[in-house]
Order: sequence, then structure tokens, then C-alpha cells
Amino acid sequence: MEKSKEKSQYTFAPEEKEILEILALFEQELGEKLQESKGEVERIKYYEKFRINKIDFSNIFVTTEKDVDGNISYHVYCGDSSNEIISIDSEGNIKTIPELEAFIGDLDIEDIMEKNEKQKGRLKGISEKMEPEEIKKSLKAKGEEEKQQNGEEQEDEQTQEIEEDLEEQGQDLDIGKYREIKDNQLAKRIPEAFKQGEKNGVAFSHKLNKFVIISKVNGQYQINEKIQPSKPTWKTIISIDENGEKIERKVPNSLMKIENNKDKEIALTIGQYGDIDIETVQVLPCQERIARGVRMQGEGMEKEESYQLRQEFEKKGKEYPHDLAHQVEEIEEHKNDAGIKEQEITEKDYIPNTQMTWGELMDETGESLPALVERYNREMTKEGADSEETIETIKSDYQNVSHEHDRK
Repeated sequence: MEKSKEKSQYTFAPEEKEILEILALFEQELGEKLQESKGEVERIKYYEKFRINKIDFSNIFVTTEKDVDGNISYHVYCGDSSNEIISIDSEGNIKTIPELEAFIGDLDIEDIMEKNEKQKGRLKGISEKMEPEEIKKSLKAKGEEEKQQNGEEQEDEQTQEIEEDLEEQGQDLDIGKYREIKDNQLAKRIPEAFKQGEKNGVAFSHKLNKFVIISKVNGQYQINEKIQPSKPTWKTIISIDENGEKIERKVPNSLMKIENNKDKEIALTIGQYGDIDIETVQVLPCQERIARGVRMQGEGMEKEESYQLRQEFEKKGKEYPHDLAHQVEEIEEHKNDAGIKEQEITEKDYIPNTQMTWGELMDETGESLPALVERYNREMTKEGADSEETIETIKSDYQNVSHEHDRK
């Protein structure tokens, strides 16, 4: 018993002790600075040497900070907490001191830190309140409670403004859930559809029973006529994450076609927390679809496609997406040879958190599986949605109307 109470002791080397003192002093100074705003320091990284866009700095502190609303931001300090040279807010907006404005363009701070940390001896110490994975989760979710308290009022005001603008144009779409697109690179991927929009977003229309793209042009919201309303799909896409590290084949909830451009589409998926996520899709001659992520409202800059991945697409042109599709095909062939099957929704699967299978719901409604899955996912985006209640609502709708059976 006595042995279990013993604690291992560690004697810090002089350099380690100095680094701890540097971090402690900086953290104390920064904590005092943040008292007025009631912000919190989540993580501090101290670099003896640090390079940003070919510019070398000494004694750099990179902090991850959280404000009272739970928004995560990054800050770069040179020397001490009084000399902030770069800040990146939760929306990815970058501010720098005047001396650096000409040299700082697109900036992926996580990528820059990773590159510096590959150089031995640059990173000297870390003071961390949360694990990096927890920070990433907070950037994505921000907590369901914070979303309800801080986001709903702003979202309602925005939805109301959209409705008023559309009514002035003689359109009544009965807009439900709306999520703004924050990605700075979207207009470069599909300029004919997004270049004119001061703001762009995706919304669900109760009137059309479909998702639509809403764009703000000349100060007024309007339906983006360049993009067709969503249609349920069973087609697969090859989705690549923002860093090009994760590539997977999946089935989105819906696809939206681009007017007069058969090579581009928008894939729409209902996310883990009921959020609307979209990806831009490039349709290859072989009919494979390469999908690239789009940073949405509520997501930090780390969700925007990295500079390195953008360069791959821009420099290699059509060759790069073809190579990606070929890689996926090779992986799938290997899985088939090994007897590994991909998981997909079938009629025999149970609907999440219910005792009913998709096939049983198809029998009761006479509807196709893709349409029911798309309807279910859409209903589950609504506030306070419950699986059992959603299924009853769907069944009731089909019982109350004369519906043409087109089970496929």
C-alpha cells in the first residue's frame, strides 16, 4: 500500500526549467490581458525559431484562444503578450501588423506550425488546457447548448431577412434551416455560380421540399438560378478532406446540378449534428465524382482546403482528380479481393434509434429507399427532432395524401 502512494519525481534540466518559466510568465501576462474580454487560453506553443511564408522570427508564441461565446481563434505573438503580430478569428479572417500585410496572404496556421515542428529544435514548449482533438471538436460542434443560446437568434434574423427579400421578388419559399457558406475559395471552383454572390448559403425550402442555394447579390438575397434545387441521389462521390489525407467513397443525401455545366455539381450531406454540409463535385469523363469540402458557417479556418491541396488541383489540372479516382479504385479492388465489404444502408437495416427497418417503412409508404433516407435526414435537422416522431410524421404524411408509388 505504501508503495502505491509513492510519486515519481523528475528533476528538470536547466533549459527545461527556463522554458517552463518562459511559458508560465507569458501565460500569466496573457491571462491578465484577457480578463477584460473574459476569454480563455486553450493552448500556447513556444518556438525559439519560427518561419511564416519565408519570413524568419525568433521567440514566437502561438496561442489558441476561446471567447465567451466558445469561438476559437489563433494569435501569434513575438517576444511577449504585448506584441501580437497576427490574429485569425473563428471565421478565418486574418489581421496582421502593417509591416506584414504585403507578405501574409492565405495562412493555414496549423499547417505552418506543423512544418516548423518538423525542424528539430524550433518548438521548445507547449502549455495546453485541452487536447488538440477536443479543440477540433469544439470548432465543429461548439457545444449544442452554445449553438442554441448564441446562434439561433442570429440565424432567425438572417432567415427573416432572406424571406423578406424573396417576398419582394414575388417568391415564397418558406425557408427553414439555412447555413451560410464561409469558404473563401468557392467562387474560384465554380465561378459561374458563385462569383456574383456577396454571400452564399444553402437553405431548405418547405414550399419546394428541396434544398436551394441562396445568394446575396447587390445587397439582396435571391435564389441562385445557376444551381438547380437538390434531388435525392444514390450516386456515389469520392470525397477528399481539407488536407488531402482522407479519401472515401460515400453517398450524399442530394446532388445539385449547375446550369450549363455538366462537369460540376454540388453534393449535400446532413452532418453529425444536423448541420447542412456541401462539397463541390467534379464529374469526370468516366462518371466518377471527385468532391472537395466547403467551409461552412460555424467552422474554423482549419476546415478550409489547405493551400497545398489547392495547388495540387490547380497545377495538375484534370490529371489530379483522375489520379485520385484511380487510387480509390485500386483500394476498392484490394478490398474486394480481401472480401471486405463497404457498409451501406439497405432495406434490412434498422432506422437509427427505432425498431423499424427501412424496408418496413418502404412497405408502409410505397416510397423508394433513397427518397425515404433523404426525407428522414432532412427531418432530423429540425430542432428537437426525434427518430420515432420523425418516422410517425413521415408515415402520417403518406397516409394523408394520394401518393404515387414508385418504389425502386
